[in-house]
Order: sequence, then C-alpha cells, then structure tokens
Amino acid sequence: MSRRTKRRSLSRVVILVVLLFLVVSFALFFYIRSTKAGQNGAGAARGGLVVDGRPTGEPPLPDTISVAFYNVENLFDFVLDGTEYDEYKPGWFGWTEEVQRKKLDNVAQVVAAVGADIIGLAEVENMNVLRELQAHLDGMGVVYPYAAVGETPRSAVLTALLSKFPIRETRSTPVPIEIRTRNILEARIERGGDELTVFVNHWASKRNPESTRLAAAKALRARIDSLPRGTDYVILGDFNSNYNEFATFHTAGFNDTEGRTGINHVLKTIVYNPDRPYLPPRFVCKNELATTCTDCHYNLWRELDEDKRMSYIFRGAMNTLDHILVPSSLFDGKGFSYLSGSFEVFTWDGRLMRDGVPYRWQMRFRGKEQYHIGTGYSDHLPIRAKLVRASVLAGGADECDEPESVNCDNRLSIDFFDNCDVVDTSKRKGDFAVTVDGWVSGDSRFTVARDSTFAKIGTHSLRIRGQHSENRTAARVRLQSHGAPNFLTMSIRGSGNLSIRLRRPDGRWEYYNAPDFQQSKSVRYRPWRANSWIDLRFPLPPAPSSDKTDVELELRAGKDESFLVWIDRVRLE
Repeated sequence: MSRRTKRRSLSRVVILVVLLFLVVSFALFFYIRSTKAGQNGAGAARGGLVVDGRPTGEPPLPDTISVAFYNVENLFDFVLDGTEYDEYKPGWFGWTEEVQRKKLDNVAQVVAAVGADIIGLAEVENMNVLRELQAHLDGMGVVYPYAAVGETPRSAVLTALLSKFPIRETRSTPVPIEIRTRNILEARIERGGDELTVFVNHWASKRNPESTRLAAAKALRARIDSLPRGTDYVILGDFNSNYNEFATFHTAGFNDTEGRTGINHVLKTIVYNPDRPYLPPRFVCKNELATTCTDCHYNLWRELDEDKRMSYIFRGAMNTLDHILVPSSLFDGKGFSYLSGSFEVFTWDGRLMRDGVPYRWQMRFRGKEQYHIGTGYSDHLPIRAKLVRASVLAGGADECDEPESVNCDNRLSIDFFDNCDVVDTSKRKGDFAVTVDGWVSGDSRFTVARDSTFAKIGTHSLRIRGQHSENRTAARVRLQSHGAPNFLTMSIRGSGNLSIRLRRPDGRWEYYNAPDFQQSKSVRYRPWRANSWIDLRFPLPPAPSSDKTDVELELRAGKDESFLVWIDRVRLE
C-alpha cells in the first residue's frame, strides 16, 4: 500500500471518529438537558432550589392528570454507601444482585400497573436506584422522563417522585426534630404554562410519639403557607398517621402533644371547637373548602366507605397511613380540580394482597436471622386519584342556576352530594357520631368499627367482633376526664363471654362480669346475650393524682366463643 493511500485511509478513520464523537456528544447533551429538571443536587439537600429553564412552545398539561403514592418498602441498589440497613448491604442476608433485580422488577411492575402520570414514592434509597427504576420502566415501555428525590443526609431511605411531565424546581424541606427522619420533597411540575406542585412525605414511624409527626406537619404547613395564593398543589405520602388519628392516638399512647395531631389539626383535615372539647370534631367537607375553610385540606380517604379504608395492616387492624390530601385551590373552579370519586386503593386485582393483608417483600428466618427470598411487593398498597382541568368540568353545562355567591365552575367541580358529617350538637364523644371516639382493637383477632345496624342514639354505634382461642381484650379505650366525674355509663347489646374492666392509670382493675355486671375483684367469663340495649352504670375509682384523671376501659372476650357486641353512649358523668 502506498504512503498516499495510507494517509487517505487514516483521514477517513479520523473523520469517522470525529463524526461519531459529535453524534454521541449531541445525544448526551440533549439527554442531560431533558433529565436535568429531575436531578436533586447539593442545593436540594440544603433546602435550596434546583432550577431549570422553561422551554418555549410546549403543549399544556393534559386535561386529566392521575396522581398516586406508593411506599415501596425499601428499594435499595447494590452499591455499598454505608447508610444501608444491614439486610440491604450487598451480599448480606441474601441481598444478592439477582434478588435486588427481582425487587426492582416487582416495584416497576406495580408502578406500571398503577399507571399514574405522577407518582410519589417512599423508602427509595437514593437517586441511583431511582434511575435504575426509571430505566427498568423504560424497558417495559412505561416512560417517566423526570425524577426527583428528597435529599436527606445520612438517611437510609428517601422520598421520591416520578413524573411524565417536566419537573422545573425541587426543594427538600427538613423536619426540625432530634431523631433522623426523611425530608419533605417538593416538586413544581410545569408545562405549557400549567403548573402543579407536589409534596411527598414520609413522617416518623409510630415507634415515636405524635410530637415527631407534629413537627413534620408544621414544617409542611409553613412551606404551604408561603406559596402564592391559589397555587394548585397536592400532598402525598406515608404520614404514619390514620385519617382519624385524633380519635385513637390518645388510647394508643402517642399523645404527647396535648391532643393535637399533625395530620388532623395542623393540616386541618378536621373542624373542631377547642372551647367545647366534649363535642366530637368532624371531617372537612369538599363543599366548604372554597368558602369557609380555605386553609383546610380534604382527605381523600373520605371518598371510600369506612370498611374499605385500608392501605396497611398492623396486627390485624386496618390502617390508613398513606394519604392524598387536596387543598381549596383544587375546588375553586380554576386551574385543576379534584375529580370527585376518583380516589382508590390499588390492589392490582388482588395481586398485591396475600391472606387478607398486603403481600409484602418476603424474608424468611434461618436460625435467628432473616434472609431475602425474592418474592412479594410491599407492606403498603398504592393509592391514586385524578385531577381534571376545571374548565373541562365546567364545559358541557348549559346553565348554572346556583346563587350568584356560588361560583358556577366550583359547583360543577364538586360533588355536592358530599359525605359530610353534620354533627348534632346534642351528641358527645362516645356517641360515635363521626369516629370510633378513641376505641381501638385489643387483639388482631378482633375488629372495632362504627356500625349503623343498631344505635342507641344518633345513627351509629360501635361494633366489636371476633373470636380467639385464649381470653383476650377485644377492645379498649382511654377516656379523658373533664371536671370530676363519678360514674361511667354506657349502653350495650350483643352476645359472647363478656367481662368489662376499668381503672385509673396504673391503678388496679375493677371487673364487671356478664350477665349481671356486678362489681367483682376478678374476671369471670359466662355466656351472655342481649337482643336489646342494656344501660350500665359503673362507679369510678378515685383519681390518684391530678395528672392521672383518665379512665382506662376494656371489653374482654372469653376464649373459644364468638364475640359480637355493640356499645353506644359511653360517658363519664
């Protein structure tokens, strides 16, 4: 080969290499540009803003947007960072690359099946594994080009977000408490002039008292209050609080906040009168958000019947730890509105359930230690809802005969056949007008729920039902005293081997055994049945001190017998 021919061949190779380099460079440039909005840099970890420019000429957001939330139960990568839980360190406890890929695939399958445009996630280790999830979904044909995490230094897991629409800004709001907890992720989604702000939360677990969750709620509240008036936003997350947390947390032993809860009081999902504490609070209704309760939030669990409110099971009891809360701006007839009736718990046609509980990621004991076996999904179920452009909801209506004081678009975007509790002021706590009024299950084999089958007064009583092979507490409550009551009164009906016991905190139990309910020093179980209401009245033991005025009350069930009891009008008098 001549020297000239060699030069020509070399020139061609150089030209091809340069062209290839330019193609790859342009591809990388546009890829980075398209995903930059979802990156959380160091500024996000410090609570600062991460901002991307606004491309011009983009189409607006679609008329209907689906939003969802899913606690994925520990999605980790296979890289040792030093912040992992022991069971998720590479090579430990069966956490192999194959098992990690299976976990990733299972989460991706659920996210794809949920099919939301925007989905908030909890218990995601870091941006690296979120990118792995994005890539896995992309391979399934489910594309989420935009992603963000709520950066929290030295945290094992974070909050995260996947979006089909551009994320223009992100912010991580820290929670000012001593224990380590996840920062609140905020993402501003915008396209073509339409904007929606999404908050993703994962509050402190119930290993901690309510004050830790109250701190998270206050941090979130402060950030929400700083938004421009009328901002469309939605709050997603695992709050580790039930929708009716105010009704049960005192009995459950979490009340270190003088009766205030983060989800109910700070975020204002209930309306109550602090000057009349004996009156039951009621839940915020959709049809008052745009008028009389503009700083309140509507909890979408209110869309479902009480016996269907569940995304998590703890010791056999149905819990609603995962939430979607919507503000008044989604009911003002502008921008986007919540589509009434669209909220649901996603079970994937039962695939995410096993034996009546969420089919969590499975681990199996080998000796005293647990190992991954590579099956299951999460101990939480996903929840989802839809938002619709307000003008679309208003469109198609020829007339609006509402009074001038009521916004026509607002009427059309709200289901005015609202399941709003109109609380009779003659009712008190213990009449079960709105909630279970502090009662909780004493054992996983027993359920405690409001029931409309029988009611001494009003529309509901409390039903306790179950059976156990051992003597057990079926239901319990811790009643707070106002004044100096001398008696506990209640109405009861049903059947079972029943014993009632009560005491002051740390005091001795006093027993009242069926069928005669006379005071006794010890428990005794005998068959009992009452087909109509029986009124009972028990003397209260004296309060040992001014800080121990509560009354603990339990309904005990004898072994091996079916237990079905209704109670109503429980009072301290």
